[in-house]
Parts: sequence; C-alpha cells; structure tokens
Amino acid sequence: MALFDRRLLAYLDDGGWAGSGTFHDRIVGYQQVRRPRGMIGFITDCEGDYAYWSRCVSLSHIIQFGPEGQLSFKRTEAEDRFVFGGDVFDKGTGDLRIARQLLDFKKRPSKDRVWLLAGNRDLNKLRFPAELAEDELDVPQPVPLYPRAPPQVSLRSFLEKRLEGEGSEGGPKTIEDMNTKANRLRWILDHTMTAAGAFELRREEMALLGGQEAGNISDQEVVESFLASVAEEDGVVWQYLLHSSLLVLIGDCLFVHGGLPKEAINWIPTMDMRYVQPREGAICGGRRVEGTLEDWMTAMMPGCSITWLHIENNFLQEGLQDFRAKMFWGPGRVRGGEGLLCLTSTPACFRRSVVVESLLQGGIPDHLDKEVEAFLVEGGVRTVFCGHKPCGDSPFVVRGERVAVVHCDTTYSDASAADKRGSAVAAVEMDACSLGQLCLRGVLADGRGYDFTLYGAAGDAHVGRQCSDGSWVKAKLHDGCRWAFAGSFRS
Repeated sequence: MALFDRRLLAYLDDGGWAGSGTFHDRIVGYQQVRRPRGMIGFITDCEGDYAYWSRCVSLSHIIQFGPEGQLSFKRTEAEDRFVFGGDVFDKGTGDLRIARQLLDFKKRPSKDRVWLLAGNRDLNKLRFPAELAEDELDVPQPVPLYPRAPPQVSLRSFLEKRLEGEGSEGGPKTIEDMNTKANRLRWILDHTMTAAGAFELRREEMALLGGQEAGNISDQEVVESFLASVAEEDGVVWQYLLHSSLLVLIGDCLFVHGGLPKEAINWIPTMDMRYVQPREGAICGGRRVEGTLEDWMTAMMPGCSITWLHIENNFLQEGLQDFRAKMFWGPGRVRGGEGLLCLTSTPACFRRSVVVESLLQGGIPDHLDKEVEAFLVEGGVRTVFCGHKPCGDSPFVVRGERVAVVHCDTTYSDASAADKRGSAVAAVEMDACSLGQLCLRGVLADGRGYDFTLYGAAGDAHVGRQCSDGSWVKAKLHDGCRWAFAGSFRS
C-alpha cells in the first residue's frame, strides 16, 4: 500500500493518471431525475457481526438505535432514507439480532423509506429444507464450483474427519453414527456457504438471547433455529427475503448487492434455471429484452414503474413462492426456488447475476465497462452502490466517465483482528439536498480517519482513479493525504 502526498497527486492529476480530466467536470449538466429530498444511508455485508453493525449505526448521520435497541431515523423532520445492502447472516453472533432490527425498521410507519437488498448469504438459506431432509452420505456437491474456489469437501470426507476426532469415548462409532442433521448442517455451513463456525456462533447467540449458558443449547435446538428461520412463515430469513429486493433505484442512485455485469444487461432470469454446475457447452437460461434500464427493470418487475420509491422485484417474489410450494427435493432432484439460488452462483448464472458479480476481483477492480456505463447513464444513474466483494478497510470507488461505482464491503479489513474487521468502519451517505453529494466518512484499520465528498467543486477528484503505477486512490485522510492501494484482498 502507498500513501501519496498532495504534491505527488497534483503531479499525477496533471499527467500521471491512467485517465485524464476530473470527474466533476464531466458531470456538469447531468440530467437529474426524480431526486428525493433528504439523505440516503447505505450499510452492507454485516454478516452477523453485531459489533461492526453497531459501529456503523453509531457513525451514521441517518439512523440510530433507540432505548430498546430498535432502529429509527435520527432526523425526525427530514425525509431521509436507508438501504441495507444484503448479507445479514453467517459470521458472527448477531445474525438474529441484526435481522430482527432491520425487519422491525422495515415494518414501521417509515417503511417506505427503508429498503433491504437480498444478498447471496441471505438467499442461499433456501437450501436448508431440502438438504437437511435427506440422509444419504454420498450426495452430489450442492454448490456449483466457482472460479478460483478451493477443492470442494464432500459430506463423506467431512464426516470421516469428524469421526477421527471423536476418539473411542462412549464406545465405537461409525460414519453412519456421525451422519446427523447437526453434522450435515455443519458441513453445509463450513464447506458450502463459506460460513465456517456459524453453527457454534448461532448457539452462542441463542444462549445470549435466552439468558443461558451456550452449553445448555443442544445441537438439535441449533438445527431447528437454522431450519425454522427459512421454513417457517415467521422465520427471520424468510421474513427478510419477503421484504427485500434485488435492485433499488432512488433518484440517480442504483443499489445492488453485487454489481451490474455487462452480461446482465437486459437479461431476465427465469424459474426454470437450475442451481447446478453447467455442462461444457451449456447455454444460460433466462430470456433477453431490448431497451433501456427502465425497460429492463420493468421486465424484471412486471407492473412496476421506475420511480425513487421501493422497487418491488417480482422475480424475487415469484422465486420465493416457488420455494414455498416445493421446499423439498422432487423428481430429478429439483426443488423450488432454484432460479433464485442461481443468482448466488457465478457458474449457474453464467456471470449474469446482479447478486454476486462485481468489478472487484481479489480486491483489485476492473474499469467500468463502457457499455454498462452508457446503459446506466441513459437510465439516469450516476452512482451505483454495492457490497458482496471485500474492498479493504474503506469503501472502494471506481469512476468511469460519468458513473461512479462505490464498493462498501469491508469484511476483510484487518487480517490480524479476530473478526477480520478490527476497528475499520465506514459511513456511506448521499445528501440529496446538496445536489446529490456523496459523503464518505470512517476509520481505517490502523485508526486513521477520513471524511470527504466525491462530487462537485468541493469533491475530491482523485478518489476512485487509477494511478499510472496501477494503484488506486481510495480515500482522502484527515491530514490531507490520500490513501492508495495496489495489493489484493481476500475475495
């Protein structure tokens, strides 16, 4: 990582950039459509880390915790809005609490100003009913193998390893003895959902909420907690998905969990898609429509108009109904909700998913595709907000000619910290009252702070740009220096 001072950046701006000109010069006269009043806050990818979630809320100018832990808007007279970017669950003792707080916020009278996005860690829980109902040892690998993935661990090999660790206490055991719902769930979480340790973390959270010792929570109770969360009508995962969207458009701001890959433009997923590893030469399912961003989103959401109001994604709701009707395996090893599960997989979706595709690959971004940018500009979008891929200890902005993409998943901001986040925290807020000014505030993993804006004459023209040495400028620090990055993060 490199820390550039002002003089070096001034030199780079004069000729050392991979691109030329300043971003705010290029958006003069930009057509602003249906701009809302107030501010818009964005938090994403808490993944069950309640301490991180709490730091984000405390830093926010838009939302706050009430005396009973409930969320509310800070400025009662303003028309502020809040978007949670998805991935509530998996890696901490806050799964249930964070989800319940978000749902309570979404169901309050201010619900039309609160949006929840469905992330891959939220959607993949639809797998639980079918996969926990079977007892075969040699089941097919349940997740299509994504690029750069480590070798998959089979259920049998997982159980064999657990059997080796059991020893002979309590008498001889066989692999069949190890084939319990609890162990199958451990395998699903640890080796197919990248949620290692989530089983015991759930036990800890259940104990915390119930005022008990973790040792008093049985394996079966933990299994029931995970299963009921999606299989029951009042389950926290099910309720979250029912109240969530795949895409949200507010004014000229597009919110999405992963990103908008070129292949996704005007592509509509369909329920007949299968959550499996595609055969060589296979062709992606779904269908294509022609037209603008509005035409595409309207096709994704029949009967809905594109406004700054909540975009109700009919494909998501259709997929949830399909899941509810067929939660368990049917003939041909097919279950309901397969179309939605495909959105959590790069290979199953042929790189077309707005949930998992991203400009960030290993923490280093690609430049914004010109065709994607033109599509967004024509649709009135100036800023895209997303999460999903780790971006280090501060948001990672990637600027095109007229559109900026703001990545906000700080999951792996501090490898030395127990939670892999450390003290890093960020506030990502759009101030509609100042002609759509984007404000980025926060603290890096080493404790240094930043607080700057992105657009207009007062905005920082360097953040979001790639330097001639390949590094990217990520933030303007309190001392006036810029924070630049040229390494990689865990992806």
